[in-house]
Amino acid sequence: MKNLCTVSDINYLIKGLTLYESLLKNTSSFKLNYLCIDDECYNKIIPFQNESLKIYNVNDFINFDKKLEKLKNDDYKYFCWALASYFMNYLMTQLNEPISYIDSDIYFYHSFNEVLNEIKTEEIILFRHRQFNLDINRPEGKFNVGVIHFNNTFFGKKALSWWSDSVLNKTYPHLATCGDQKYLDELLNICPEETILIDGNIGHGAPWHWQLYDLSSFHEDGYIKWDNKKQKLIFTHFSQFTIINDGNYIPSTMHHIYTPINEYHNNKNLKLIYDNYFKELNKTKQKYYG
Repeated sequence: MKNLCTVSDINYLIKGLTLYESLLKNTSSFKLNYLCIDDECYNKIIPFQNESLKIYNVNDFINFDKKLEKLKNDDYKYFCWALASYFMNYLMTQLNEPISYIDSDIYFYHSFNEVLNEIKTEEIILFRHRQFNLDINRPEGKFNVGVIHFNNTFFGKKALSWWSDSVLNKTYPHLATCGDQKYLDELLNICPEETILIDGNIGHGAPWHWQLYDLSSFHEDGYIKWDNKKQKLIFTHFSQFTIINDGNYIPSTMHHIYTPINEYHNNKNLKLIYDNYFKELNKTKQKYYG
């Protein structure tokens, strides 16, 4: 059983359920632990709880942990960011099993096993911001929080516990430059190099990556080409994807410094990726909202 988790409020619930549907299509024997940030989200999704979808209400954590309550009252946006590591650490402690986190606006085209199969002796999986070299210090950090995995091992538990505690307590202000994300840079100093797998051979899409990729064969074989390497596109992070209405959408509202908005319309394979995601969102809406 693969223990996965995600977090969302009611505004991202359709995306979170679409993530769940993509996992159902491709991944066997998993449980998606879903943390709802507001009661509206919880009340909407709780009727669909089953063996592969476990629902949690953030209020149960706030009532138990006064630090979390204070963080919510002081800085709500940062509080939402902090929930990824907090929830992961809670699940690791409770289940005593490996834990993977996935942002709710991610969609999988293939089994999550393809991510886990990249592990050899490593204990942690991180996915980099490919638009920057790893030796460049950027406020958004070297890695994206979109997909992260920690094994239930010494360094896996140590790294996850450190991340959760540091974000919750804002222990290192110089790392709080992009929510919880830049904290991940420090894991390279906390854990031995051989315990961290970065990317592996996993193709992953995002608005900040498309300009790096050759998508010319994607329509035929589902592969991208990056840095002279052909990779199967396993998942895409649809960051800032905005639905205007049932018939239209904005592919990304805040990342055009990387991929110009016209590229989403002029590149037929990129448009295919986003049109298909929009179709899947509408299917999810019909299934769960009627």
